[in-house]
Amino acid sequence: LEEMNASPVKIAIVSNSKNDRLIRFCETYHLDYIMRAHKPRPRGLQQCMARFGFAQEQSAIVGDQIFTDVYGANLAGIRTILVKPIHPKEEIQIVLKRYLEKIVLFFYARYRKKQNR
Repeated sequence: LEEMNASPVKIAIVSNSKNDRLIRFCETYHLDYIMRAHKPRPRGLQQCMARFGFAQEQSAIVGDQIFTDVYGANLAGIRTILVKPIHPKEEIQIVLKRYLEKIVLFFYARYRKKQNR
């Protein structure tokens, strides 16, 4: 994060969270943030780009959830980078969504394989 903050790359956290843990994290690492983004609605992502001067075509969202991060970014017209979750213990509603995500990723992989033939 220190190297990225020193580079021309701008970083901001866009989170559905509404707790102080996000604020402490962002202040510790000198990151801008948007709380209560209500992803997948694109408004929080659009608000972030407007507030911090990010251009849509030069923005990307890095997230670990298809139905919030990826879907919200698609609605906002932003590139997406899907990463694996880093925390094994998650709230029950996220655990349940992970099962649906596996189905989506299975069919996406089949689609991509078919496209590359």
